[in-house]
Amino acid sequence: MAPTLKPLLLASTVAALLSGCGESTSSSAGENFADNKNDVVTSFDQKALLVNLTDNVITPTFEAFADKAQSLPSQIKAYCDLETAYDPSMQDDAAKQALDAAKQVSQDAWREAMISWQHAELMIVGPLLDNDKALRNDIYSWPQASTCSVDQDVVFFEQGNVNGTAYNIRNRSDKRKGLDALEYLLFNENQDYSCSAIAAGDILDDWNTRSEQLRKVARCNFAVEVASDLSHSAQTLINHWNGEQGYSQVLKNAGEPGNKFTTQTKAINEISDALFYMTEELKDYKLATPLGLFANSCGLEACPQEVESVYAKHSIENIKANIDAFEKLFLGGSSESNSTGFDDFLDEQQASDTKQTMLQGIANAKAAANALEGNLQSALTNDKASVTNTHTQVKSVTDQLKNDFINKLALELPKTSAGDND
Repeated sequence: MAPTLKPLLLASTVAALLSGCGESTSSSAGENFADNKNDVVTSFDQKALLVNLTDNVITPTFEAFADKAQSLPSQIKAYCDLETAYDPSMQDDAAKQALDAAKQVSQDAWREAMISWQHAELMIVGPLLDNDKALRNDIYSWPQASTCSVDQDVVFFEQGNVNGTAYNIRNRSDKRKGLDALEYLLFNENQDYSCSAIAAGDILDDWNTRSEQLRKVARCNFAVEVASDLSHSAQTLINHWNGEQGYSQVLKNAGEPGNKFTTQTKAINEISDALFYMTEELKDYKLATPLGLFANSCGLEACPQEVESVYAKHSIENIKANIDAFEKLFLGGSSESNSTGFDDFLDEQQASDTKQTMLQGIANAKAAANALEGNLQSALTNDKASVTNTHTQVKSVTDQLKNDFINKLALELPKTSAGDND
């Protein structure tokens, strides 16, 4: 690293607003960011940061997810073909073993795709931000998913139309598709619909009276359709990201004439905004809400049904993947690499103490998540202290992120973080 030649002008002090669990609810941007006209005053090679994060962190993550998503339709169809042909009355042990094995393969394929996507969740930039995150939500709409809506679309898809209009999953709301819909379809063992009697509607009138096998087949067939749509969404992401006109080029060429970003700092700020997934979605939704630190469906107490992955029981794996992705984006690669990352930017701005604090915080958060045993539902019941510790360690990182990190790099808080109270 080159020595710092000119440190940033830091933001003026603002009063910390304390509430909830005592976390500061606001932070300020550096003065050089305030007029949005010039790059921050620094000798740090911001273009090198943008190029490395784009080429060696974000692009491989998106491509890895696309590869996983594109293999899902054939794997799920192989399972569904066996489910369709299976006759439970025949009591054929060999057929049942083959069916169970195929289902396990499709579930494992979902797990791999979900882990890959949980890395991408820390990299919501460009095409994943457009149109109120429409593409991101088509891929994974949590926490807004609706299993009742999925139940309805199983039958709409089966009959081939919605109120007389030909069924087209791409025209359906994001709550009815994506990885979250697939989780429900592949892992939920209760074949009754999940809607209230009022919400079910006429489309589900006879659903609960069908045989269990017929309901399994209908859900499985829709799972193939959902997987195909997911593969299409993943390819859409790659199409918008790669190529000469792709968003990866926009990030790498920030500050050049005609670019969306008039400065390199603005492009860096979009990537730094993505790190804040760890503040709201991870810390608040995935940990604080099921812990009862925020009101949930159980009141203000630990609530296993509020976890992210109810059916696959994959919540802990998701949390670990989020922390790993945060670390990779922060470092600009793996901990063994010497690639340009935000840690180098902090060093250049004479903020090595902030870097070290954040690295220790990340290590502590990883250790806490790795100490969780079983699934998050059981941990909330049997080892709430370990879940609470994971939240505490994640919060220590996000506290630094919202204060010293933003101020030392003269970046700006994302609007969604201004009122975070946990």
